[in-house]
Amino acid sequence: MNLILVILVMLFSLLKGDWKNWEEYYPTMLYISLSTFLYEFISHSHYHLWELEEDSIFNLMNVHFIHNLIINPLIAFVFLSNYPSRIKKQITYTLKWILSFMLLEWIGEWFGILSYHNGWHLGWSFLFVIIMFPMVRLHHVHTLWALILSVFFAVFYLTIFDYI
Repeated sequence: MNLILVILVMLFSLLKGDWKNWEEYYPTMLYISLSTFLYEFISHSHYHLWELEEDSIFNLMNVHFIHNLIINPLIAFVFLSNYPSRIKKQITYTLKWILSFMLLEWIGEWFGILSYHNGWHLGWSFLFVIIMFPMVRLHHVHTLWALILSVFFAVFYLTIFDYI
């Protein structure tokens, strides 16, 4: 299932991504990748809140690498590549991405690609995603503000889920 997901995301990015200007989005692609690696590092030494599951093709480490190095950055790339200029369209566009992402996460949980642990559930994921997409956009346009707010949100989650 992870293979199907990575192929679909890669095809989606080939069709919808602004590949002529990919370098413009690259810092934010790194931001999303580094953020997920940071979560993996912290949760590895304590406990996971959500876990991507291995399958018959990819072991757990490879699943995380695929998501952190391919899927998540390409999702950020496509999201930013098609971001509208008018505020009303920006809100609608972001809401569509949030709802689509939540639907995919629900499907992922249903198919056993993703599991929740230690108090995390779809509601927490929804809160995370409604913060994540605006943060991706904020990082693209105001990197310093995004980094500062990222620290705030990280401390919030670390506190709520007893990491600190």
